[in-house]
Amino acid sequence: MAKANSLSRWLAAAMAALMLLALLPARVWAAESTAYDTDGATAFTFTDIAITAKDGDCTGYNIDGTALTIEAAGTYIVSGSCQSGSITVKKGVTGVTLVLSGLTLTADGTAAIACNKSSGVTIVAQDGTANILSDTETNNDDSYPDNTNAENAVIKCKDGSQVTLCGSGSLTVNANGKNGIKSGATTDEEGEAWLVIRDLTLTISAPVNDAINAEASLTILSGDLTIDAGDDAVHSDYYLTVGAAGTDGPTITVNSCNEGLEAADLSIAGGNITIHAGDDCLNAANSDLTGYAFTLSISGGTLVMDTTSGDGIDSNGTLSISGGTVVVWTNSTADNQPLDADGTLSISGGTVLAAGGSAGMGITLSGDSQPYVMFGSTGMGGMGGGRPGSIGGQPGGSSDGTTPPEKPDGTDDSTTPPQLPSGSDSSSDSRTTPPSGSNGSKPTPPSGSNGSKPTPPDGSGGTTPPELPDGQTPSQDSRQPGGQMPGQMDGQSGSSISISKGSTFTIRSSNDTAVYTGEAVYDARFVFFSSAAMTSGETYTLTSSGTELATATAGGTGTAAVTTPDTSADTADTPQTSGSHAGLYITLGTVAVLGAAAAMVVVVLRKQKKA
Repeated sequence: MAKANSLSRWLAAAMAALMLLALLPARVWAAESTAYDTDGATAFTFTDIAITAKDGDCTGYNIDGTALTIEAAGTYIVSGSCQSGSITVKKGVTGVTLVLSGLTLTADGTAAIACNKSSGVTIVAQDGTANILSDTETNNDDSYPDNTNAENAVIKCKDGSQVTLCGSGSLTVNANGKNGIKSGATTDEEGEAWLVIRDLTLTISAPVNDAINAEASLTILSGDLTIDAGDDAVHSDYYLTVGAAGTDGPTITVNSCNEGLEAADLSIAGGNITIHAGDDCLNAANSDLTGYAFTLSISGGTLVMDTTSGDGIDSNGTLSISGGTVVVWTNSTADNQPLDADGTLSISGGTVLAAGGSAGMGITLSGDSQPYVMFGSTGMGGMGGGRPGSIGGQPGGSSDGTTPPEKPDGTDDSTTPPQLPSGSDSSSDSRTTPPSGSNGSKPTPPSGSNGSKPTPPDGSGGTTPPELPDGQTPSQDSRQPGGQMPGQMDGQSGSSISISKGSTFTIRSSNDTAVYTGEAVYDARFVFFSSAAMTSGETYTLTSSGTELATATAGGTGTAAVTTPDTSADTADTPQTSGSHAGLYITLGTVAVLGAAAAMVVVVLRKQKKA
């Protein structure tokens, strides 16, 4: 009887443990899993003189010296070391899983891995392995036009290719030729192209050009990326999505670059992003698109950025911040500003600290933005006065007052990130039709959007300035009620400030509560701060090293609220990864085991009763 009771207690404990595991969210399981099946996989080992193969069920390949070509779907494991080799996935081949299992591969004058047109490939860095891919200086057909094998990237994904980079191992990419990773275009002939990065620990050194460059769509869901680039750290001609609602997102550290993250449509939903740039840290732009409705949106994550000579955040269209924490510093005392948008800036959530050496910001702040204060700008954006809601620069929209055309058909703001092929092996070879105009053709600009600007009024328009009150001269104080100067917008201090690089500064509310404290990255003459925790109409004070510098009354509507994203509604917007499916399957499996355990307990208890 004692033995039976002991068994009963053991089964009860096991059942309780299984119940606890079953209650864990599927995301917890998925975060640790990049599912792929190596049963029946074919394994290759690279050396400097040859490639040896250990055949499994996947035999669709060809070996030519140290060049491996994958010609059919399947799982292929690659390892070893080679100073002059390459891996190519043949055009039109989908359903390929390429597992990097301790591979060090240098390609001489070409790409280390090439995914040819219309291919579907998942590249996995195997758990516990370190992998290094490199090219040579001659892998650049601009500098070496006679090199017909040049692919201009260490990992080259051509037009119409659909490629996922993932895995719990690490991958280092050394781009000595041009780009680190290059993804191709969406075309009518080759189909939709996209590149997805998740889970991976990825380090890229690309001193010549871009670390990651996509011509169509790039999505970075998770992982840990460290980047040094000669030009852009991460670039997409059209769409760049970072993170997803309800997730932690990726960690992206850009140690050096010209521009940080750039795309015509740039969306950041999560992540921990640090950028040190020479030019713009974030940029919604594409010089090849005329009249395009550029957008830059931040809805989550933590972004800490600084630039030595560019704008902090620059949108050639609209800029919206609805969540997360954004800290951006600019060093330039000239025209470059912490926040710069040709269209409207909308801040409806999150915390924003933008500061730098310029005298203001060239933006138009929407009237329904959450509370904000500005310290140090007497002329907004380098221009005196300004209209209500303006922080200098041009009003919202294009510079000539025209409205840019809509995005190509099917590519509006609701466009979802690319969907991964069914399963983790990219086995689906179906291709979606690219949006009209996304095959390289440029949208037709509206009349007048060729860069011409409207003729400004002649002087003051011939009007006579109003008389000043009796006894008051232009040099005397002509402040409006509330202490504002004429033309000064809500939230603006109207007095000059100076914060020294390295000094600590604090913004305090009227009851002396610190709403923000930080350390100046550069000397600053201008500080903009916005937070949902602020109150419109309340007075805030800026201090530095214990000295009061300025006060300002918060502008904005004061209606901002902190909301929790409804992750259930975002499921369709997130590329379906094998990890998310694995989490569901594991949870269902746990429930099944739980049922079996319960049945065992019932059987044992019945036997005990009979005994």
